[in-house]
Formats: sequence, structure tokens, C-alpha cells
Amino acid sequence: MKNIVILFKIIILLAGAAVSGQSITGKLLTPHQEEISYAEVSLSQDKIKVSAIGDEHGNFFMQLPHNGDYKISVLKDGRMIYEKNISILNQTKKDIIIDLKETKIQDVVISVRKKLIERKIDRLVFNVENSVSATGADAYEALGITPGVKILNDQIGIVGKNKVSIMVDDRLIQLSDADLISFLKSIRSEDIKSIEIINNPPAKYESEGNSGIINIKLKKAKQNYLSGTIKSSYTQAKYSLGNYGLGINYQKKKVTLTSSLDYENGSIAPYQEYTLHYPNYTWFEINNSRNFRNNLSGRLSLDYALTNKTTIGIQYLGGINNPMRKGTNTSYIRSSKNVLDSLVYTPSYLKVNKKNHALNFHSITKLDTLGRQISFDLDYFKFDSNADNKFSSSSFLPNESTPSQFLSANNLSSQDIDIYSSKIDIETPLKWINLSFGAKLSFINNDSKVFYYDTSNGNSSLDLGKSNGFNYKENTQSVYISGNKKLSSKWETQLGLRWESTQTKGFSETLHQTNKNNYIKLFPTFYLNYLISENSVLGLNYNRRIDRPTYGDLNPFRFYTTKYNYGEGNPFLQPYFTDNLELSYSYKNYYTAVYTSYITNGFDQVTYVSSSNPVQAVIPTNFFKQANWGILESYVLNQWSWWESNNQANIFYSKTISDLTNTLNDIEAWTVSVSSNNSFVLNSSKTLRAELGFTYQSPSIANSYKISSFYYFNAGIKLSLLEKKLQIALNAMDIFKTNKMTFTQIVNNIKQENYDYRDTQKIRLSLSWNFGKSLKIQSRKLSNDEEKKRVN
Repeated sequence: MKNIVILFKIIILLAGAAVSGQSITGKLLTPHQEEISYAEVSLSQDKIKVSAIGDEHGNFFMQLPHNGDYKISVLKDGRMIYEKNISILNQTKKDIIIDLKETKIQDVVISVRKKLIERKIDRLVFNVENSVSATGADAYEALGITPGVKILNDQIGIVGKNKVSIMVDDRLIQLSDADLISFLKSIRSEDIKSIEIINNPPAKYESEGNSGIINIKLKKAKQNYLSGTIKSSYTQAKYSLGNYGLGINYQKKKVTLTSSLDYENGSIAPYQEYTLHYPNYTWFEINNSRNFRNNLSGRLSLDYALTNKTTIGIQYLGGINNPMRKGTNTSYIRSSKNVLDSLVYTPSYLKVNKKNHALNFHSITKLDTLGRQISFDLDYFKFDSNADNKFSSSSFLPNESTPSQFLSANNLSSQDIDIYSSKIDIETPLKWINLSFGAKLSFINNDSKVFYYDTSNGNSSLDLGKSNGFNYKENTQSVYISGNKKLSSKWETQLGLRWESTQTKGFSETLHQTNKNNYIKLFPTFYLNYLISENSVLGLNYNRRIDRPTYGDLNPFRFYTTKYNYGEGNPFLQPYFTDNLELSYSYKNYYTAVYTSYITNGFDQVTYVSSSNPVQAVIPTNFFKQANWGILESYVLNQWSWWESNNQANIFYSKTISDLTNTLNDIEAWTVSVSSNNSFVLNSSKTLRAELGFTYQSPSIANSYKISSFYYFNAGIKLSLLEKKLQIALNAMDIFKTNKMTFTQIVNNIKQENYDYRDTQKIRLSLSWNFGKSLKIQSRKLSNDEEKKRVN
């Protein structure tokens, strides 16, 4: 810990040492000495260009690389209001006098349309503001048409990755899946500047998870403006589900505030079938359930510009989630001749209370106008969960109505997670390289408890042998350095290295068992871009990632869901590592990527079964290596004003090599995945649009599971009214009820099949109203204004 503190001090000293050189400071004024606020001042010389935004009083400051002659220009509200040559010598002080009345006649505004898809050194940029399909949509819908992004059953992902992190303006959004979707739907597409898809994250980002990052970049808030969105939706599947939300954005002078509040209430009805093919009999289960949702989530973000160089802010994300599940599990045990041997009927009732709170404090200080800056983040995350799971299992013989065996139980469980973290990031462009470096500390404490009560005889009796308390602590220290270099007008490269040290400790109260694990790992990153032409870029990148077990995966105790099913953690579970390599090519609206990845020491949930015992145990296990190769093609067709089509095709090969040769076999598969999302403009005013989407995936594998093929169609129509402030949309999802999958796994030569349908056929009616207005700012006339004008 002492070394980390010293490291932080060194980093801060390096940041301070980075500030040097020539500068210009001054004030923007009219000939009558009136202040010109919030204008952009730029100085340019050959390939050098630096800029700054003046404050509310017109003051500006810029750091320059050297003395010399520069061209200074001033923009106000998109208009060029001043342009002249200026000589800089050391620390130059100069006020700029601008006659706003004269510039109004001479102004020419030039609008440059950005490319729809741009390839940067470490990410792909989708400029949402140039997409017809994204018009009048929200952030969640915009992600659905973003190249390289896939959305399946409300799970957001990146093609070729098993996980994804969502960021907004480079700040991680820590919300559950349902709350995250509600939050994304509160962001209007009109407020989004671009969406960045980072397949292989650079060293600046944490190495956790073989995941990519989706970073939603918002447009700069309108100055002195209040805007908001009120939305609601009604979804009908087997049961109904309602969503309601409100978002408010406020910007005035130095204060920027964004907020949202969302509520979801209703239920869905997933359906599952599970088959075990034993040598002498078959075990067939049907799971019917109704899952109730009752979620309240919110976000509040406040930023304050202390000066024109330093901004501080605070962000809160929170949610209260009270889901409930009523379900029945019916198991049919049949002989090899398909004769019913017995039946097990298990009704269950689960009630959960969850609360999560994420608090972030951040500050960004621009050290100069050359791009040097230092940012600091301090985060606290709190998660509390209490669950009450009741079930009873009755075993029946054929033609009998009285159970031959009966068991009922009540599982009470709780989980309390606290995560503290802090990080510092520094960017310091040098003459020969753009350098960034930083450090992070995180501390995790997880307390979980399970109390098992046997209620078979009508009384509640605590079973200490099936109850447990588990405490898990994890501390991680990390530092990174990354350098970006323009080798020439065509070549650009970026190298990075992240060092992470992790210490874990798990303690089981019932088993009196303590498990510790300490490891230090290095995670390199490499990027190389070649600019073939203005519209054509070739890129190569590599990185290494780590996947750590969840806290529940490490808890060695058993958690029973039925008489014959339980889950059990593995305290000896180790993290696994993934090496990723990608070659990409982009040309206008085309994007192609050839990729490969290799997983070592992989772990997954394995359902252990035996022909001599009907009990099914689900235990996470390190047992496989996996190799993946693939090619991704993405194309946006937008040549016509009435039709935009976003298309994606992914062909990949996966092979899982099992280390448990007597338990799990090696599996492999070639897979084809295609999707097409289309938007059609139906009238000349562009207020009526139709949407049609299609997704197909051939048979595939996921670690030790084989997955069947599936496909589905979505369609919708959207109407804009009241100058496009009111949006009304009607959507039909999974129209033909074909979004169903079967997962197959073979353990100890016993075939397991899990058929899964998640109630995806549904119709949704949604309404959204956007409002906004400018805020008047009154300038107070001071008592000595006239006297001040007499000062030379």
C-alpha cells in the first residue's frame, strides 16, 4: 500500500511538471467594454491548433508549444466573429475587441457532415446524428443499429465478446440489466453525438472480463437551456408490463444537471424444459413461472465549472428492485420404454428485495490548451439483497394421488456488497508522443448468508448443516501507461501496458474454511492503423483480458432450489485469461473485421449428474481451453433519403477443449449470424416511419454447451407529431415466436437438454414527449458602470 501511495504522488508530480511553455491570456470585449461570454478562441500555426472556451466574463487562457506568429480566430454561437494574425512571445497578455454588429453582415457558416462510421486507433465511432434510423429514437434503439453491437433478449453485447460494459461520456454505468435498459431509454438520440465501440479496450480501462466497451458520447449541453423527456410504454406478451420515465436536463452558466427517474411494473412468463437422458431412464422437467417486476431506478448527475480549466461533478445511480417469482417444476421420470415411473411436483415462491446505490465524485483539470489534463474519480457502490425462497416437493407413484415422499423448505438469504475505488488518469501530449498514464485502487467486501429451514412437518426448523455465512474480500491495485504516436501522415500506433495486483480472501463460517489467492498479472495492448485514403482505414490490434469469478461462484456452500437440485460454489476457482487479436478494415459505410481469441483455464457452470444418483449439482469449474476465429461484415445502406438499412454478418468457428476428458467432451462448431434492421420514411415531412428487423443464428457453442439455431422478426411504425416533439411508436417483437433455443451438454456420458423460451413474442405501444426552452439570464447593471467606461 505504501508503494501505491508513493506512486500516486509521483504521478501528480509528473502532471505538474508537464505544464510549461508559452501562453496567451486575455479577455473578449466589445468596443463599449461589454464582456463576450462563452466564445471559442483558437490559435493555429501550420499543423498546430489549440483552442479554449472563454468563461462567462470573457476571460480566456491558452498554453502554446512555442513563440511565433499565429492566426487567432473567435467563434460565437457557430459564427466566426473575429480573425487576425498575432505574435506570441513568452506569456502574452492581450484583450480582443470585437464589434459584434459588423460581424453579423460578414458571417458565413460552413457545415461539415461527419462520416457515418469512423475508424480511430482503438475504437469504431458511429456518428448517430447522421443516421436516419436513429432519428426520434432513444439510446437503446440507437445501439440496436450500431455496427458491431448485438441485442438479444434485452442483453446488450458486442459481436465476438461475451460481455460488455456501458459508459456515458467515459463514465461507467453500474446498473442491473433491467435498470440499464430503462436508463438508456431515457436518453434521446438527438442528444447523442456518437457511439464508440471499443472491441479491445486499451490499457486505460480495467482488464476485467473478455468484454468490449460501448461509450455513448453526448452532445455538449445547450447553454442556458432546460429540456426534458416524459415517456411511457405498455407491453403485452402473455402478461402485461408497463414502463414510465421522466428525464430532466438543465444547463445554466457554470452548472450542468442531468437526471432521470424510471419505474417498471408488470410480469413476464418464461418457459423451460429440461431433459436428462440416463442409461436406464429419462428425467424430464417442465418449468412454468411468472416473474413479477417492480423496479424503481434513477440517475442524478451534477457538474460545476470551477474555472474555465477545472470541472468537478458528482453522479448518483440507484435503484430499488422488488422482483417476485411464482413457479412450478414438474418432473416426469420414465423408464427406457417410456413408461411413467414417478412424478415430482415442486411449486415455489421467491420474493426478493434489492437496493443498489452508486456514488461517483469526479474532477477534470485541463492543464493547458495542448491537451494536457488530469482527472480523478472516487467511487462507492453499495448493494443489498434479501431473498425468501419457499418450495415444496411431492413425489407421486403412478395412479396415486397421495405423495409417497414430501419435503418443504424455506431458504432465507442475504447479500451485502461494498465496493470502494479511486483512480487518477493523466494525459500529457509531448513533442514525440501522446502519453497517458494512471493508477487505480479498489476494495471489495461481500457478506452473504443462507438460512435453510425445514418446514416438512408444519414447523420451521433451522438446519445448520444446510445454512452458511460467507465473507469475501478482494483488493486490487493497478497502474498503466499508454503512448500514441503518429508515425507519418499514413501510419499511427498505440502501445499500452497495465499491471494489476489482486489479493482475495474467502471465509465460510459453517465449514470453517479460509481460502486465499494472490496474483500479479500484466496486460499488454497494441494498436496499428494505416490510412489508405480519406475514406479507407486498415487497423490491427491486440490485448489480453482476465475474467474473475463472481462472489457466489467462490462460496463453497450448497443452495437448494428443489429436493433434487442445488448449486454449490468452488473456493478454488481461478480466473481465466483471453488473448484477442483483430485485423479490421473500414471504407465509408463498410466495416470488416477478422478476429481470433484464445481462452486458457476457462471456467463455467457444470451440471454434474450420475447414473446412480438423481441429484443434479451445478458447480463452477475450471476445465476448458477455447479457440475462436471469425470474420465480421457490417454495412449501412443509406443512399436513399427514404430508406436506411443497417446490416451485419458474422461467420465464426469455436472449439472448446475440455480438461475433464472423462466428464466433458471436446466440442466445436461453425456458426453464421446475420441481422438486418431497416427504416423506411413513409411521407414527405419524414414524420412517419416503418421499421423491419431480422436476426438469424445457426447452431453454435458456448463453452461446454451446444446451442440450437434461432431466428426472429421485429416490425414497427413510428409517428412524430407537434414538430417532432411527440413520438408514438407501435412495435411487434418476435412476430412468429421463433426466438427459442435449446442448450445441450454431455456430462459423464449423460446428455442434458435445456429448452429455453423467454416470453419474447410481444407488442409494445410507447409514447415519448420532449420539451425544452431557453433560460433568460439577466445582466445586473452595476452602480459604477459609467465611471468604469472612463478608464483608459
